[in-house]
Amino acid sequence: MRKPVPILKTFEIEVNPDGIAILTLNRPKRANALNYELLQDWISSIKWANEEEQVKIVIVTGKGNFFCSGLELPNVPSDMEELKRTAEANNNLFKKLVDLLIDFPKLLIAAVNGKAFGFGVTFLPHCDVVYSIPEATFQTPFMQWAFCAEGCSSYLFPKYLGQSIASELLLMNKTYTAPELVKIGFISRLIPEDQLIQETLKEATRVTKFSFEAIIKSKELIRKDEREYLHKINKRENDLLLLRILSEDSHRALLEFMSK
Repeated sequence: MRKPVPILKTFEIEVNPDGIAILTLNRPKRANALNYELLQDWISSIKWANEEEQVKIVIVTGKGNFFCSGLELPNVPSDMEELKRTAEANNNLFKKLVDLLIDFPKLLIAAVNGKAFGFGVTFLPHCDVVYSIPEATFQTPFMQWAFCAEGCSSYLFPKYLGQSIASELLLMNKTYTAPELVKIGFISRLIPEDQLIQETLKEATRVTKFSFEAIIKSKELIRKDEREYLHKINKRENDLLLLRILSEDSHRALLEFMSK
């Protein structure tokens, strides 16, 4: 029995007759930043795509000039208990989302439509294929906010990018361009902005002619052995991220940024 397509505020979901679901982050005025509502909607979208039998392939993209700008920076209220409650609620959802991505069994394609910050970058290794527009840039400004690595990037970035480039991204706040990341294989290929979704759909449609079961089983072969380890990494990172968000040096960094 087919499940109805969820109607969500911060995500648009479209399914074509070939069983390709396009999940579009729909918070463009806030650079598609992850707040509590968007995290809930992303979880709902991934759960639905996983459970819906008609969906064979999932494409994730963004609306506007940003693909995703990562976790929305918290306000620094005078009431620290309020900050703690908000941070804990968001972090619980964030961990749940990453856990779902680790276990997602179907073919997952990212179509990066613009700038990517934070989780907009650390999300990408959880995808099986990444396409991008040439103008996209990629940055993980965790050290700027006195945060820490997240989304399993402390493990996946060195694995896919090499130790040196991973350290530049995670520890030195270096911005990389899409052409630079194509050269090292982090991105599969570049597609002009006005053709991004059309060309991504074209590639996905070609794959729908293959055996769906064979793709599922082959992805399991590729990813199964490290999934248990990734869940441990996700918990470890998320526990530390909460502590960093609540730390004094993070408060100072955020206050300094907001005062500019």
